[in-house]
Amino acid sequence: MRAPRVQCPTCGRPVALVPTRRAGYGVVHDHKKDRRSLLLCEGSMRQMALSEAAAWQDPLPGVAEHRGTAATLF
Repeated sequence: MRAPRVQCPTCGRPVALVPTRRAGYGVVHDHKKDRRSLLLCEGSMRQMALSEAAAWQDPLPGVAEHRGTAATLF
């Protein structure tokens, strides 16, 4: 799975865009403006369109994608 990366509308940092049930949209992943801060950026958890993605993160090497099998609980 290739994860989209988007520029945060508030701080401008590249962050992950988490997919949602709404088709074509994602939610900006929680992040901080400063690494040592205890407060999250105001742009966290904001919905954005997948078309605004600046880059796509490649899958990790050695992790096979299972497209043929459906996810089951048991």
